[in-house]
Amino acid sequence: MKSFNINRQLITSTVKPNKEIEETAAAEGAFVYHGVKHGHSYLSQQCITNVLKTIFSSSSAIAKSMSCERTKCNSIAVNVLAPYFTQQVLTDVKEAYFYSIMFDASNKGNTKFFPVCIIDLIDDADESATNIFENLMIVIKKSGLPFNGLTSIGADNTNVNMGNNHSVYTLFNNEIENLFKGNCYCHILHNGVKWGHQQLTIDIEKFLMMTYAHFSRSAKRIEELKSYYEFYEQDFHVFLKHIKIRWLSLYSSIERLLLVYKPVKNYFTDQLNKEIPKELEKHFQSEETLCVLPFLHVLFEIQKTNLELQKECITAIDLYRIITSLQYKLKQRLDTGFFGIHCRQILNRIPSDTSIELQASFERFISTFLEYVDKYFSQNVAILEAIGHFGNEIENLTWNHIQKCIELTKIKGFNEDNLFNEFTELKLTFEIIKKKQVPLFDQIQFFLSNEQEKDTNTSLPMTIRQNEMSEEDEEDQTKVIRSDQLWVMLFAVNETPTLNMKKLICFLYSIPASNAYVECVFSDMKHLLNDSRNRISVESIAAELQIRRNGSISCIDMHKYLLSQKELLEAISSNNKYTFKKQRID
Repeated sequence: MKSFNINRQLITSTVKPNKEIEETAAAEGAFVYHGVKHGHSYLSQQCITNVLKTIFSSSSAIAKSMSCERTKCNSIAVNVLAPYFTQQVLTDVKEAYFYSIMFDASNKGNTKFFPVCIIDLIDDADESATNIFENLMIVIKKSGLPFNGLTSIGADNTNVNMGNNHSVYTLFNNEIENLFKGNCYCHILHNGVKWGHQQLTIDIEKFLMMTYAHFSRSAKRIEELKSYYEFYEQDFHVFLKHIKIRWLSLYSSIERLLLVYKPVKNYFTDQLNKEIPKELEKHFQSEETLCVLPFLHVLFEIQKTNLELQKECITAIDLYRIITSLQYKLKQRLDTGFFGIHCRQILNRIPSDTSIELQASFERFISTFLEYVDKYFSQNVAILEAIGHFGNEIENLTWNHIQKCIELTKIKGFNEDNLFNEFTELKLTFEIIKKKQVPLFDQIQFFLSNEQEKDTNTSLPMTIRQNEMSEEDEEDQTKVIRSDQLWVMLFAVNETPTLNMKKLICFLYSIPASNAYVECVFSDMKHLLNDSRNRISVESIAAELQIRRNGSISCIDMHKYLLSQKELLEAISSNNKYTFKKQRID
C-alpha cells in the first residue's frame, strides 16, 4: 500500500493537462526560433531559460515548466523547426512545378560549404563539376522536387559552373533539354567595373585601400586628422574600407572620400606631417586623382542597378528592362562625352595633353564595361526581350509575344487553343480592373491583404514579412506595381481556369536574374560561424540557415503561430526530436 501511495503521488504530480503542455511547447519553440534568428548560442539560450525560470517561477506556470537545455534547443532547431519551414517552401515550389537551383561555394576556415538556396547545405572539399553535379542531384532527389521542373542553374559565372565544355551546367543540360544558364548579373556588373578600372590612368582601388590602411590601426593619426576636420568645420566621418571582391564597396568608398576630401587632402599635403607615405602625398597633390574620383561617380548608375538586381522579387523577366536601361544611360555619357560637371571643371584647368589622356581613359572605362556586360547579355538577349513583355509591359502583351516566347524558350505541353482563350480572358480581366477608379497599385495591395486574412497559417508569415521591411524599403516600393503580384491577382480574380497561362508564368518567373540570394546566405553563415561557436556542427549550421531564410515569421508572433500548429507542438514536446533517441530505437 505504501508503494502504491507513492506511485499515485508521483503520477498525479507529473501528469500535466494538454493545454499546459502545448503552451510550454509553444514557448520553447518560440524561444529557440528567436535564438536562431538572432544568432544566440544554445548555451546562451540555456542560461537565459534558467534566468527566466528563476524570475517568473512564482508568477508563471509556463516559465516554471520551460526546459531549454543546450541539447534540447539544438534538437528543436535541427529536427523540428528547420524541416518544417523547409517543407513549407518545398510545398509551394512543388505546386508551381517549375524551379531553379542556385548554389555557390565558400571557405569557412578549413571547411568548404555549398549552400543550395536554402534547402540544404553541402560540406564537401571537392569543387569539381562532376562532384557538384552529383551533390545537387542528391539534393533534388532528397527534396522530392520534380527533376523535369528544373528550368535553370543559378550560380556565379566561373568555368566550373557555367563553362561550355565540362561544367555543372553542361552536365545538367545533358539530362534536361533547353536548360537556361542563370548567369549572375551582379557578378557580371562587378567584374565589368573591375575590367574597366584597368583602363584608368590611376589605380583608384589601390589609392583607396592605402588611404584606409593609413588610419585603420592608429588612434594617434585619427586624432591628428580630426583637427583638420575642425579647421574646415566638418563633422568627422570614418573611411569606408574597399574590398575588391565585394560588389558595392568601391562606390561607397569613393563617395565617402569625396565628402571629406578637403580636410583629408590638407592632412596628406601638410609639410609638417612627417609620417605621410610619398605615394599618397603625390596622389592628393595631383589634379589627375581629383579628376578620376568624380568621374567614377558614374558607378552610381551601376550600383543602383546592382541593388535592384539583388531584390528577391527580381527575376529574368526584369533583366532586359534593367540591363538595357543601364546600357542606354552609359552610352549617352559616352556619345556626349559628359563625365560630370566637377570632372569637366578639372579637365578645363589642367594641361591639354593630360586632359585628352584622361578623357580617353574615361571613354575606355565605359566602353570596356559595356563590352563585358554585352558579352553575356547578347547570348540571351532575344529570349530576355521576349519574356520581358510579361513584366511591366503586361498592358502591351500580345498573342504574338506569347507565341515568340514559347518558340524561343521551347516550353512544351501547352494546349495552344486553350492558351489563347485564357490569354484573352486575362487581358479582358486586366482591362476591366484598370478602368476602375481605384488605382491599380491600391487594388493589388487590397487583394493581397484579403488573401492573407483568408488563411491564418499562410497570412501570418506574409504579414510579418511586410511589417519587418525597413522604412527605406517601404519608400523604395511606394506605388511600384510588382508584375508577379499583378499576375497573382489576375489569376485569382479571373473566373475561368487558366492552367496553361499559369504554367507559362510559373516557368518564366522561376529563372533567376542573379545569385544574390546565395550571397545573402553567406552573410548569415558569417554570423553563425564565429569564435564563440567554433564547435557547431554542419547539421546545426544547415538547420539554422533553413530557419533564418525559410522562416519569415517575426519572433513576437511565433508563439501565437505555434499554438495554431498542433503537429509542431507535438514534435517539440515529443522525445522523437532527439537524434540519439532515434538511433537507440533503431
